[in-house]
Amino acid sequence: MFVEEERIKQDMMQVGKDLYNKGLLVGTDGNISVRISENELFITASGFCKGRLQPEHITKVDFNGKVLQGLKPARDIRMHLAVYKERPEVKAVVHAHPPITTGFAMSEISFDKVALPEVLFVINSIGVTGYTTPTTIEVPMEVARTLQRDKECQALILANHGALTLGTDVYDAFYKLETLEMFLKATLVSKMVGNTRYLNEDQLQKVDLLKKGADPDEVVPPNRAYGQQPNEEMVRFITSKVQEILKGML
Repeated sequence: MFVEEERIKQDMMQVGKDLYNKGLLVGTDGNISVRISENELFITASGFCKGRLQPEHITKVDFNGKVLQGLKPARDIRMHLAVYKERPEVKAVVHAHPPITTGFAMSEISFDKVALPEVLFVINSIGVTGYTTPTTIEVPMEVARTLQRDKECQALILANHGALTLGTDVYDAFYKLETLEMFLKATLVSKMVGNTRYLNEDQLQKVDLLKKGADPDEVVPPNRAYGQQPNEEMVRFITSKVQEILKGML
């Protein structure tokens, strides 16, 4: 157990450094947590730069927020606890203030329409909270309500605050935050260009089938793609290459 906990701390330190170096948070902003047992988690201590974390800057607490080992935990600890209580399958949470995402968080937004299918594969959907007073009980209550409202979302935009992503481990949560920032950066460009091309219902249904593990060639059969007959030689070539790859994986 000791070795595993040390590895988790090292992963949290690396993610903190990556967040800081990529400009997804500044100063002492943000916080990171990882569930380490049914009733315990690690969370970054309050007041330290995430780009310069040391093992002693990671605090062990129980699910009542009681400090079991280490320094004073992040002020947003109740927000993290709300996520773990609402989503028992979640193993890690990353909270940061990515500039583009935070700009959207400061605006009236919704994600009823989707323009980038790849985002659906990574974060399923994006929840948006109402405004809450920082560090107060309003925050965890609103986070819990948003997660109850959208049971598939893996990313939350916190109104007038920042972002929160959920993962199977701390790297997964970090990658989702990167994806969220990339998506909203692209969305901003699309809004500047104008006439954003959103996915229609049929396109969304096909993406949903792929998310559930459907064979891509059953979702869109090669002989029906855009109503054209496939190049038979090209289909045979691609099929043979796929078979070679699969054999190499076995």
